[in-house]
Amino acid sequence: MKTCRLLVAGVAALAVSNFCFAQSTEAMGEIYKSRCANCHGEAAKGVPKLKEMPGVSSEQADAQGMASEEQANIYGPPLDYLSEQELLHKLIDLRSKGFESQSYHSVMRKNLKNIEAREGDISDEAMAKYIYNTFGEGSR
Repeated sequence: MKTCRLLVAGVAALAVSNFCFAQSTEAMGEIYKSRCANCHGEAAKGVPKLKEMPGVSSEQADAQGMASEEQANIYGPPLDYLSEQELLHKLIDLRSKGFESQSYHSVMRKNLKNIEAREGDISDEAMAKYIYNTFGEGSR
């Protein structure tokens, strides 16, 4: 009788943990698609930095599909070639205060704070796993 209860509890715990993992993977997917893909691309292949167009307003650049001086940093490196550990390491480094204040990473750190303010805390491990398994070697 005790063995049967223990077995049922174990199976229930396994089912609940898989359900929670599925939700977190789904949540990471939604966050990536709505926030991260803007700079890193829909398939994590990166978005190249566009040439700056001096004297072009943001509105004019948006309408014509070019970069203005204000929009020069809207680009992101590819993520699809990184291992899960490399992705995790980059996300953890991003949260550290070691980057210069004028670097691309400082912009990314600010974006991450804004995303977490809207979406809630983001697990670095879950996001690294999602990117690797969806776009990286884990998907092949």
